Amino acid sequence: MRPADLEGLVRSRRSFRDVVLDRGLAALGDALVNFAYSLALSLASGKPTGSRLDNRLLWEALRASGLREKMPKRMSRHELADAAEALLAYGWLSGLISFWDVVGALREPDPVSGLSELLRLLAGELEEP
Repeated sequence: MRPADLEGLVRSRRSFRDVVLDRGLAALGDALVNFAYSLALSLASGKPTGSRLDNRLLWEALRASGLREKMPKRMSRHELADAAEALLAYGWLSGLISFWDVVGALREPDPVSGLSELLRLLAGELEEP
């Protein structure tokens, strides 16, 4: 169940490029991913913990998803990680994925693969008409 107010935070028909370059979505995605990562670690260890996901894992997931070619040229690894976070935030706000989908991807034996599947799914939803 999602509060209807979340839908107001995203415009319904946005292009892939518009989403991945949105700094506000990237900032929210950073918080979303770090909370999901902390929860995944807490579930694995059996005790509450807080941690930050390394940006390297995010840009590797973006690259593994095959989406690097769709990104603007000359983006740094940090900017690519921000783009992945923006895409995940957009997907969550839009109801395309749940918070638990992100937690589940991070709990996979290979979180890069888990996140890359989510990113591919979300990019497919943002294809230009």
